[in-house]
Amino acid sequence: MLILLASLLSACAIYMSLDWPQRSLEALGSHFSTQDIPLTLLMEMVAVCVRQGASVPHALDQIGAVCQSDLGRPMRRVAVLLNQGNEWFSSWSQACSHPRFGRRFSAIRDCLEPSWRHGVSPLGRIEITIEQIDLSQQRTVEEAAAGLAVKLLLPTGLCILPAFILIGVLPCIAAFAGGLAL
Repeated sequence: MLILLASLLSACAIYMSLDWPQRSLEALGSHFSTQDIPLTLLMEMVAVCVRQGASVPHALDQIGAVCQSDLGRPMRRVAVLLNQGNEWFSSWSQACSHPRFGRRFSAIRDCLEPSWRHGVSPLGRIEITIEQIDLSQQRTVEEAAAGLAVKLLLPTGLCILPAFILIGVLPCIAAFAGGLAL
């Protein structure tokens, strides 16, 4: 009976371990689909498309096709408007006024605009924009970390200082005062 129970438990453990990675990947996939795509990733995607020979409208259309609908639809609309011959800023006006992704679209528009107007490769501007965004995010993280250090240090100091006085200073003062009284 004990052997049967042990074999049943080991079979359940093997089944759970084999099924676990699939369940965790499905959970990751559903969680990732609700997350926003970072601006730097969007810019890298544009750079990859351009390196492969795509025009700016075609790159925007292809990226819009693979992005989530809230982000992809306005990008595809910009690509259609540019292919129809509309002016650069009027093509981007609706996308840049998007309540959720407007700032990203504005950054992409500003990065790609000299390339569209003057016919130069956008790769240099894309790389510089990505570096600027990374530096800005790094600076924000460092400032938040410094603020967190201050917020953690103050309560810690307020808790440790009384303990130090009660455990370290007062006994020394009491011992010193006791030695003077003799």
